[in-house]
Amino acid sequence: MNKMYFCIFGGTTEGRLLAEFLSGRHIKADLYVATEYAEQFVEEIDNISVFQKRLNKDEMINLFKDKAYSHVIDATHPFAKIVSQNIVEASEYSNLKYFRIVRESRDYESCTYVDSMEEAVTLLNKESGKVLLTTGSKDLELFTQVNNYKERIYPRILPMEDSLKKAIDLGYSNKNIICMQGPFSSELNEAMIKSINAVSLITKESAASGGLEEKVKACEKSDCSCIVVRKPLETGCTLEEIKVLLEKDMI
Repeated sequence: MNKMYFCIFGGTTEGRLLAEFLSGRHIKADLYVATEYAEQFVEEIDNISVFQKRLNKDEMINLFKDKAYSHVIDATHPFAKIVSQNIVEASEYSNLKYFRIVRESRDYESCTYVDSMEEAVTLLNKESGKVLLTTGSKDLELFTQVNNYKERIYPRILPMEDSLKKAIDLGYSNKNIICMQGPFSSELNEAMIKSINAVSLITKESAASGGLEEKVKACEKSDCSCIVVRKPLETGCTLEEIKVLLEKDMI
């Protein structure tokens, strides 16, 4: 197993946990994350080299030529579809073993599920009232299509300068922007919902590590509608399945 050399893409919880798992078994790996924010959570892991950079498909192919990787693991966010497609194509071109880590999820009866951010916007335009938006800074531009968004939308984003600047430049009200780093307990979510009198909360579908359950519980206690954007359909292995395969030396 020690001859294995992994290339992991993803500053996600799954990417970090896999890196720690490999480190504990003295398996060398390079972990590529897209942001400085993600990098701070994966520093100083034995046998793991961390690189903060975004790579397109051609850059991935060149990387694979230079490095003697045995495996490529895609642990990126389930909504990062373009990145995942590039990893798949670069791995196939380079004839490398590729695995996708997928997140387990569950449905909550109290939630309203939609298949896209656009569908969530459509729902919001059929109602009035304030909204706690927890999908991150990437989708801020799309939600400017919500009627009276400057007053209605309260975006909760990471406390990063570029995220805050983006929100302000898009016209979100300064008094509505919430810059906080999770994880968020159900009690804290409930307090935020009640403090702004939110009638809806928008979130992405996620695994337990993504904090969805805490949001659902908070909405249920606050009589707030929880609108969940489903993650794209994909195939792969869960983190636990990857670990089992590694333990059995089967990948």
